[in-house]
Amino acid sequence: MTGRLEYLRDFRPLCNGGNFTFGNNENGVIRGYGVLTTGNFSIQKVAYVEGLKHNLISVGQLCKAGHRVEFDNQFCYIMTSDRIIFLIKSRSKGTMYPLDVSLIIGKLQLCFLSKAVSEVCWLWHCKLAHLNFR
Repeated sequence: MTGRLEYLRDFRPLCNGGNFTFGNNENGVIRGYGVLTTGNFSIQKVAYVEGLKHNLISVGQLCKAGHRVEFDNQFCYIMTSDRIIFLIKSRSKGTMYPLDVSLIIGKLQLCFLSKAVSEVCWLWHCKLAHLNFR
């Protein structure tokens, strides 16, 4: 969950999303859900909680989405179900594993790709006098 609406893509507001209780017994209101993405991975159904000062990640939600999360004395490993590691974070002072990820903020940009038969590719390749496909 996050308190920064600009971090979320495909935000879906809720009329009555419920309340969230902080560690100091104050309440925040869940205003909706969105997708948080870094380019390497995305977390679905991230709650936007009004008034939240820090971003919180749920290990249970990561596991439910098919990821594996492992902790040891020094590191936290977040990996795919095939055990391919896509995020490693070292432990800071105490018991916290703060994740500093570079988020992709804003609307998702679409990129269209066209594919052609290899004979057509070679034809244009020769017409444009390219030395190679790179």
